[in-house]
Amino acid sequence: MRTLIRLIPLFLFASISLAEITVPEDWLVLSPVDRRARQPFNPDAVFARYLLEPGKEQPKAGASVVGTRGERPWRWAKVDEKGQLGGRFSWAYATVTSDSDQVAIVTLRGGAVLYVNGVPHVGDIYGYGHEGVPVRLQKGANEVYVRGVRGKFKLAFREVNPGVHLSQRDATMPDAMADVALDAEGSITVVNTSDSMLHTIPAMGVRRLPVAVKLPILEQPGKQELELSPAMGLSSKFTIAVRSREDARRVTFRSDIDGSVQYYAVRAPERIGNGIGIVLTLHGAGVQALGQAKCYANKPDVWIVAPTNRRPYGFDWQDWGRLDAYEVLRHAATTTGADPRRVYLTGHSMGGHGTWHLAANDPSLWLGVAPCAGWESFDTYGSGGRSGGKWDELWRGADLAGATPLLMPNLAQLPVFILHGEEDKTVPVSEARRMFDALEKAGGKPRMHLEPNKGHWYDGDASKGADCVDWPGIFEMFDEQKIRGKAPRSISWVCADPGIDAVHHWVTVIQPLEYGKVCSVEGTWGDDGVVRVQTRNVRKLSIAAAQSKLVIDGQTLEDVRGRRCVRDENGWRVARGATGEKSPVLCGPFKRAFGNRFVLVYAASDPLARQRALYDAQRWWYVANGDCTVVSDAQFLFGNFADRNVILYGNADSNQAWKSVLPANCPLSVRNGAVEMNGKRHEGDDLSCFFVYPRRGSDSALVGVIGHTGDRGARAGAAVSIFGSGVGIPDYMIFGADVLTQGDAGVHAAGWFDHSWRLKP
Repeated sequence: MRTLIRLIPLFLFASISLAEITVPEDWLVLSPVDRRARQPFNPDAVFARYLLEPGKEQPKAGASVVGTRGERPWRWAKVDEKGQLGGRFSWAYATVTSDSDQVAIVTLRGGAVLYVNGVPHVGDIYGYGHEGVPVRLQKGANEVYVRGVRGKFKLAFREVNPGVHLSQRDATMPDAMADVALDAEGSITVVNTSDSMLHTIPAMGVRRLPVAVKLPILEQPGKQELELSPAMGLSSKFTIAVRSREDARRVTFRSDIDGSVQYYAVRAPERIGNGIGIVLTLHGAGVQALGQAKCYANKPDVWIVAPTNRRPYGFDWQDWGRLDAYEVLRHAATTTGADPRRVYLTGHSMGGHGTWHLAANDPSLWLGVAPCAGWESFDTYGSGGRSGGKWDELWRGADLAGATPLLMPNLAQLPVFILHGEEDKTVPVSEARRMFDALEKAGGKPRMHLEPNKGHWYDGDASKGADCVDWPGIFEMFDEQKIRGKAPRSISWVCADPGIDAVHHWVTVIQPLEYGKVCSVEGTWGDDGVVRVQTRNVRKLSIAAAQSKLVIDGQTLEDVRGRRCVRDENGWRVARGATGEKSPVLCGPFKRAFGNRFVLVYAASDPLARQRALYDAQRWWYVANGDCTVVSDAQFLFGNFADRNVILYGNADSNQAWKSVLPANCPLSVRNGAVEMNGKRHEGDDLSCFFVYPRRGSDSALVGVIGHTGDRGARAGAAVSIFGSGVGIPDYMIFGADVLTQGDAGVHAAGWFDHSWRLKP
């Protein structure tokens, strides 16, 4: 059955042709020569030699490249009968011939990044199946590099006409429910292959744009095929699933992170009424949220709610993956009518890690947690761990929320059920045993079940769902914790970052003394009308307890109810809220700038700034199923982007928006040829400077700067893995192109702004 439904888009489409551009069969490939770790900078001898100044030198068979892992030669390799190139290599090089200067759509399956004549484009390393991104080809030979191969890669180019192209394969759509009319939003991916901005889509850019999705009441479950209105000029079809009330189904919502439409999956309880809870379940790597929800049977009195982590791989439930989980929880609590005081957390594999991560950072939210086949942290699981280099402590401090062992006292307070297969070859059972032992040592009383003779994923007769997630013991423990009572009179809490979780029952940590290090609060709400608190590494906090007398670190303060307490060189005092200071809403580290519906603003006079902005938008779309506005500095100044976060590309000399969003007293300034930091100059044309700072004239918005002093500095900035999970980037860092060969040794300066956004002398 086919239904014609008007999906309401914001643009018109141009038709495209599907002519193929010949891709070489023979490639030069290079085995890995550099070590990679979860840190902001990874040495890359290939990029330093061939792409820092594109066209200066080309790879040749037999020529050696020397990196941190040793010396390797370029060698020839040939694609197989399917056009795929596989093997153990980190880079591949070839030339693609074009009959003319033209724009094409390129797909790179199984590769992370494609460089065409030095310009980066995002690849489809996880095989999501999107239809590609726009690329410029020049007449004659075009140099093509592929970096980061997952097994095998396949490259394909398609000629296109200028205009806007709609992707049929990469859409986010809701499901309908039988007997209920559907009135929701979805989103579709569009690509602009022209030289001009068309309908908010930047030239040569990619966006995810919302569409209204409406269905009348349909009585039977099944599938409905929706078409764009014929007036749009294309026959574009999308399938909407119609499901029964008992089935798992997709729900869509608008994200506050970037304004994009995201989805999550729910499975309804057997009954609807008062006291219904939510089990938030986090999927493993490569698993769709809908598939996660389908692994559970319907429960008597809890909703099964499965967020997406933004994509099936996403962010390991850290960074924006964690934010997605919380957005979904809020939306689900509102739309289902579930009791927000009755919330549980579980997850499998990567989602098991996410369970540890979310619970450790926000222990007061969850009534019970159950990691299944989960791993502790990036330090104990997987390849590419921390570097242990010169700046290692700083990078770790910028990802402090991922340091699960430091937060073990928080987990020890919770009812915990650990589930793992004894023969798990994907996530070793040692991860479960280590966490169990650590919880017991911290004073916790965890439960653990290790299923004999079972691996990473298993099922049996123990439950109606998949046994490796829908284990009866987990839900028995959840059922014992029916509802959250009053706030405890005694608390003990370790806070990794107030920007992630600032509130624990009746205490709010507003600022640490030293950023990048954990802070802690232990306190008692006394019957004698006094709150007694001991702190570590806390500069500012507030107490929500009814009492007005506070003894903090042995010092007595009066009339503290609802007011802020701040520590200075003379000890603690009651203070009014200071403007212009860091807060849980307005703070670093750097990644936090990519939130609050951020807009990317490039210097129109700087082609490399524009390239980087377009690539970051592509990367965000691919990794985060996201959308971001990309505009030039002039377009920004004439647009309406009030109170949104801004990402600036270029420098103070090239980007006209610089002065409009950064205050004059900002202690960092990037210019052509130099970075100025508190009056000190770092000179050179190869410098990059990343930092986060409050937006001028706003109480809620941040500015993230991706600045450079010259072309070499702009390209050197590609060494920074902004959207890599577990990669900590502090408030600021200045580095040169030598990070490509020396790693951390190429960093000139990095660290934290103080509580007033100042730099230490």
